[in-house]
Amino acid sequence: MLALFSIGGYAQTQQGQSSFGFNLGYNFNDVGNATVGIDYRYCVTDAFRLTPSITHLVKNDGVRAWAIDMNAHYVFKLSEMFGFYPLAGLSLSFWKAGPWDATRLGANIGLGGEVYATDRVSVGLEAKYNIIKDLDAAALAVRVGYNF
Repeated sequence: MLALFSIGGYAQTQQGQSSFGFNLGYNFNDVGNATVGIDYRYCVTDAFRLTPSITHLVKNDGVRAWAIDMNAHYVFKLSEMFGFYPLAGLSLSFWKAGPWDATRLGANIGLGGEVYATDRVSVGLEAKYNIIKDLDAAALAVRVGYNF
């Protein structure tokens, strides 16, 4: 069964390719917020891609936020079916907690991995750390992407 599944796998990190994805996750800040987001990935080269994204931290205990990120990935293709990447980038986040509002510029570092299920679909897991004044936190998300 695994052999048959791997025959249909494709490495989807060729120069000029794009991907649109949806992700669900969790932000391990002091409150703990579920996250939902979308992203776009563009392969500048076979190994380097840019990934703008927007993520909503769902309201929990009165705290909610939006984050706009611009990350870069350097993809290591471990096989035609699996890739792994470190990431780094910038983040602009908008926080709201009752009457308190804050806008923060920060940085992201992390790691991710993805399985190329078909020539059009990938599934991945990403862990990153958001370095933001007074609001540092780790985040974990699962992503499903459509590649074109």
